[in-house]
Amino acid sequence: MTGRTQKGQTHKARKILGSLAVVGVLGGLVGIGAFSAFTATTANTGNTISSGTVNIGQHAGSTTLYSVSNQSPGATTVACVRVTYSGTITASAVKLYTSSVTNGTVYNLKVERGAGITSPGADMNCTGFSATSTAYDGNLGSFGTTYGAGVDGKASAATWATSSAVDYKFTITVNDDATANAHTSSTSSGSHDFTWEARS
Repeated sequence: MTGRTQKGQTHKARKILGSLAVVGVLGGLVGIGAFSAFTATTANTGNTISSGTVNIGQHAGSTTLYSVSNQSPGATTVACVRVTYSGTITASAVKLYTSSVTNGTVYNLKVERGAGITSPGADMNCTGFSATSTAYDGNLGSFGTTYGAGVDGKASAATWATSSAVDYKFTITVNDDATANAHTSSTSSGSHDFTWEARS
């Protein structure tokens, strides 16, 4: 190998090393730039979310609406209750329905909506009640037994806001029946419940 060739190769090697050194320096500068860039932030703090409530109840001390026996045809029993909505979400509807009834055709049930009970109490008295509309008037056995089949808590299915209250008057009557020997034994309605259900 001649001296000129060796010099050429040495020169080329130095060029390559020089190029690598420049790349290394540039890479270092890029790295330094990544860590020294300007930044700014903004934040929304204290974020929280909670659900509302759906809650409905009867007046303090309310108990059984009626529990009577030995009633003759046409005899009526009357009871009143105040129902109040205390949920924070407006209820789109409140429905009134009952559990299953025995011998329902023997009895007529009238449910009136209204206001004005002066002293709602455990005796379910109707003192001061003033009717505004009739929710139901028919055989006890035909009263709805599910939310979907229930009657509207307010006329025209009006919504219930917080503190909405409605007084209800229940009148239960023994239907007349002139069929001979049809009532030689007692015909009970069986124990049944009335439920007001609110839905948002």
